[in-house]
Amino acid sequence: MSIMFGLANIIEAGIEKVVVIIPARGGSKRLPRKNIYPIWGKPMLWWAISAAKESKYVGEIWVTTEDAEIKEVALNCGAKVHDRDKTLAQDHIYKMDAIRDCYEQIPGKNGREIVISLQANSPEITSEILDAAIGTFLKHNRNELISVGPDLMQNAAFRIMRGDYVLQRDLSTKCGVYVCDLQDVHTIEDVRSIEEKDENNCRSV
Repeated sequence: MSIMFGLANIIEAGIEKVVVIIPARGGSKRLPRKNIYPIWGKPMLWWAISAAKESKYVGEIWVTTEDAEIKEVALNCGAKVHDRDKTLAQDHIYKMDAIRDCYEQIPGKNGREIVISLQANSPEITSEILDAAIGTFLKHNRNELISVGPDLMQNAAFRIMRGDYVLQRDLSTKCGVYVCDLQDVHTIEDVRSIEEKDENNCRSV
């Protein structure tokens, strides 16, 4: 029933499909191999892919990476992989440059998709949070929606866009936010913080 409800909303909005793109390069500095660093017994990337797979809206999941090990993890988790050029995996490259490069190479893309940039290093993400954010995006007819924390500051967990807006270089004039208390992981201290916070309510696998 929930799946049909999700599809009905998508069709009514004129959206052909919902695509998740997860940027996951191998060159993390503060926490080496961050995107596949183990947390709750799984590579960090696993949690983002799992949330997308369990979503009632998402129909396609891509991981964009230049790293062979991350590629293997992504494929084993059931995602498709975009082989990112190494020039787009350097420290100075903006995340959206990698997202755009991946989107442009998705077969059949036509601008009538919802595209979600989903961060690998926000392992607290769930399908329920993702679906609620997509529902908010549809309900308020946004062109773009970003995740923010309870303090209304961007937490970078995800960015939802209409396909036509992925390639633009500016924020949309119809931009919204979705509040979710998710912690980004950049250091080993962040990993410990999340695991300690959730030690009595650990994610099941």
